Amino acid sequence: MPDSFTKKENIKKKAKKKKEKELKREDRKTNNNKGKSLEDMFVYVDEKGQLTSTPPEVRIEGKDEKRSETFKKRWK
Repeated sequence: MPDSFTKKENIKKKAKKKKEKELKREDRKTNNNKGKSLEDMFVYVDEKGQLTSTPPEVRIEGKDEKRSETFKKRWK
């Protein structure tokens, strides 16, 4: 039984869609980010508003230097 033009076009569309889906699947496999650690996924914002991968330094501005030193030692 001969296929009509629209039937052929639908077959082509299905094949194209299937191929695109396969390419997306392969792309997801190659660019998999699930293996990263939590530390690698963190992004920090510095004083200027720029994104950085390093955590900011903890600073306490105050009159009591002893308290700030204790705080720094505790959080290192």
